[in-house]
Amino acid sequence: MRFPEFSGEWVTKSINDLAVVIGGGTPDTTVKSYWDGEIQWFTPSEIGKNKYVDSSLRTITEVGLNNSSAKLLPPNTILLSSRATIGECSLSLRECATNQGFQCLVSKKCNVDFLYYLIQTKKKDLIRKSCGSTFLEISANEVRKIQVSVPSDVEQQKIAELLSLIDERIATQNKIIEDLKKLKSAIIEIEYSPKDSYHSHIGGAIVQISKRNKDNHLCNVLSVSNRQGFIKQSEQFEDRNVASDDTSNYKIVEKNDFAYNPARINVGSIARLTKFETGIVSPMYICFRTKDCLLPEYLELFFESRNFFYHIQKRLEGSVRLCLSYEELCNIPIVIPSIEKQKQVDLHLSKLAQKIDLEMKILQFVQQQKTYLLHQMFI
Repeated sequence: MRFPEFSGEWVTKSINDLAVVIGGGTPDTTVKSYWDGEIQWFTPSEIGKNKYVDSSLRTITEVGLNNSSAKLLPPNTILLSSRATIGECSLSLRECATNQGFQCLVSKKCNVDFLYYLIQTKKKDLIRKSCGSTFLEISANEVRKIQVSVPSDVEQQKIAELLSLIDERIATQNKIIEDLKKLKSAIIEIEYSPKDSYHSHIGGAIVQISKRNKDNHLCNVLSVSNRQGFIKQSEQFEDRNVASDDTSNYKIVEKNDFAYNPARINVGSIARLTKFETGIVSPMYICFRTKDCLLPEYLELFFESRNFFYHIQKRLEGSVRLCLSYEELCNIPIVIPSIEKQKQVDLHLSKLAQKIDLEMKILQFVQQQKTYLLHQMFI
């Protein structure tokens, strides 16, 4: 797919022909004088979401830079992750450094925006040329040898301008979603903020359930993840069957029931069943449902609050793994307003959640559009 005003063959080159490849490093974390300076210092988890990055979570000093293998990179450097999530990249807006999880590209003879998009089309090559026993990593030399095709400078600019417009839309969409999530969190914190005195505890509004899957009559085995809530176990473990062949001791959960793994609730693995009418979960899970005085939707929102996680941390027990027992869950205080008030809170936040879902779908559509163009506009 090309713009109509262009013709002719693209020229094959190596990454080494187009850019200087520079690795990164980490100053000694025990030396305080190396850290909290003026130099931005990126890790792979901070790049790839948007085209441009400006501020890093941690910074280093010039002394730290000089006493490590980290290098000072100029603005408009392509920060390319070379381990873990290989092939993720962003453009730096200012001078920066990175840890050792990068092979960064400083453009020599190529439109830097075009090169940024071009390297994204080579992710499979980057992964294929990676090696390592503990985790995959691609070396600077292997990055330099990657073969690419490039058009004229004018066509490079034209392609880069089109894809930059799409990236601007993606950045805007990410900001919309981020702001909506912040708004939802703020409302939750206001509604479920700690009170001077509590008149209720969770235990007074829930009842534990432990009905078993006798005769193995249910086969919808579910797990609870901290990001997706209830999910088919086969999806969570990539189609590996980790469930027992005999599931007669598994617990049955029905729509609006809650479940959590006592050893993983500290990372948010507690959820309400909404995607399925029924399912079964491992006997290790603690399952419960709400009484008539408490809407399951209202309790689910409480589980997203900082107040809830504060009380979890106070009640975790165990020497090897920290766990939250059902008894300690029941002891967590909660304000239970009238059912009408609960419905109002749920209605307000449900509309906000629907808005977030809609904006997420728009983001996915724009990202798919970008992926399509990356596949069609590059050789």
